[in-house]
Amino acid sequence: MATSDLHYMGAVEALDLFRKKKLSPVELMDAVIARAQKVQPKINSFSQTFYDEARDQAKKAEAKYAKGSRTRALEGLPLAIKDEETIKGLPASSGSLAYKDNIGEETTYIVERCFNAGGIMHARTTTPEFSCAGYTHTALWGVTRNPWNTDYTPGGSSGGTGATLAAGAATIATGSDIGGSIRIPASCSGVVGFKPPYGRNPQGHIFNLDFYCHSGPMARSVADCALLQNVMAGPHPRDIATVKPKMRLPLEYKSVKGMKIALSMDLGYCEVDKDVQKNTKAAVKKLKDAGAIVEEVDLGWTWSTLTAATNYLSHLFGNVIGETMRRHRHVMMPYAVWIGEQGAKTDSAAFIESLQIAGEMYDTLGPILEKYDALICPTNALSAVPADHDSTTEPVYINGKEVDPFLGWVMTYPFNIMSRCPVLSVPSGRDKKGVPTGLQIVGRTYDDPTVFRIGAAVEAADPWYTKASRRPKI
Repeated sequence: MATSDLHYMGAVEALDLFRKKKLSPVELMDAVIARAQKVQPKINSFSQTFYDEARDQAKKAEAKYAKGSRTRALEGLPLAIKDEETIKGLPASSGSLAYKDNIGEETTYIVERCFNAGGIMHARTTTPEFSCAGYTHTALWGVTRNPWNTDYTPGGSSGGTGATLAAGAATIATGSDIGGSIRIPASCSGVVGFKPPYGRNPQGHIFNLDFYCHSGPMARSVADCALLQNVMAGPHPRDIATVKPKMRLPLEYKSVKGMKIALSMDLGYCEVDKDVQKNTKAAVKKLKDAGAIVEEVDLGWTWSTLTAATNYLSHLFGNVIGETMRRHRHVMMPYAVWIGEQGAKTDSAAFIESLQIAGEMYDTLGPILEKYDALICPTNALSAVPADHDSTTEPVYINGKEVDPFLGWVMTYPFNIMSRCPVLSVPSGRDKKGVPTGLQIVGRTYDDPTVFRIGAAVEAADPWYTKASRRPKI
């Protein structure tokens, strides 16, 4: 890779070169910071930066490699942290003017593990207020934009992470996912994102007991995503929901030849953009060319799936936001107020109904995953909405048909309902506007390696970011 392209070097490759003393962590950090400084005025994906501190830490990592000292799993890698994750002593605003002066009292478990593994935080990435939207703009930080086409969103709620990675302004980064917040921006931004199965990665309370909620890795390649997931994963003494034993993913995968993969283009009910369909079919062809057997299936799901997700999220997440809304409504974003209002409308009957629908959904998905190794479908039904989209006032259309403006343009939330299934999103192509689209790979419960194996096969057939023509022109 040319020196001018150093900021796009992957994590696995960089670590190998660090160990061989062919690349210094300082060189990589300087390249990433220079790139960040160039693109940030255009995409606005950072809430905070720590460039001087990161350079100092990179020098320490450089010395360890130079001496041949023992190094850790992420030693010297530039790491962006989603601002939702609290870090002791740093601002903890949740993207809200209501909490702009809050300071974190504790570092979240996955961030602590990343730091302990030698990852170097040079920036924190933007989110929507309270991480409750599929796009990323707030009164506190402004609008975050997609580096592939700045008129559009990089997704949300891990939108700052998605934009940062796609622009080459970080090597690896963290995300979190309660309705698609890792996978939506992975798709919109053309990167890789993994929603681990419930309990695989530790969470702080109270959301460790919310089975929709998952923190996980984002990166520009499947191997880099697996590398970061291996650091995050494993039981934690303060999280009763984490599962044992710790799973360690391989960074290389064998062929998908002979695997049986189920395909659903629309999950039974979604309106899916024609460009998204075209790119999904292209990804299917790559898997077939690699020797996999791909067959269409009927999940039999309906729009009751969206009802279940909305009721569940509103009843729990909405009521958490509702406490703030009652005191700070006047400074909150409209989409955050809407979620809080939805919470006030829900009751225990709606919550119980969401669980009943979840059971009915798995009545069909479970048997399909007994017959097939995994299910694939589009990640989002539309490449992206405008960067400054407001789901409370602006409609969304797909193929000329109006869809729900909150979650009707994404296809991620059913797999928060099916939370024990691991789900990986990988790039599938770009639409006519130049905005990326994604393929969602859904595994059997707790079968993480299979979704990475399939994702690696799609990636190998058409890798992104390896040359300038496969990167944003920003």
